[in-house]
Amino acid sequence: MSLLDSGNVDILVFLEETATDVDGNLITRPSTTGTPAKVRMDFQVQTGTSARRAEQDNEGYETEQSYVIRFPRSWTTVIGAQSQVEWNGNRWSIQGDRAIYNRSHRTAHEEYKIKRY
Repeated sequence: MSLLDSGNVDILVFLEETATDVDGNLITRPSTTGTPAKVRMDFQVQTGTSARRAEQDNEGYETEQSYVIRFPRSWTTVIGAQSQVEWNGNRWSIQGDRAIYNRSHRTAHEEYKIKRY
């Protein structure tokens, strides 16, 4: 079995849903019900602006962490930008769109970046 077909970290995914706000506008937001999933998770090294921002004068008050998560290839749901992930009791936001790796059938997979501020 490939590492691309399994996960070792349990998370809850709060998928993006569409709702109507008090003014009647359609908005997107994370759902209130989490979907359990097993993913592979790796720390994302930060360079440049992200790293400098973490070292500024308000250190300790505003910190951010980033990870890359990879769902098993059997996961077919696309995670929207307003979705959130709960891991170790903390909520994480999806950062950007998914990265699709499809160079070959054996190594094809998708990754998402998550960030906690």
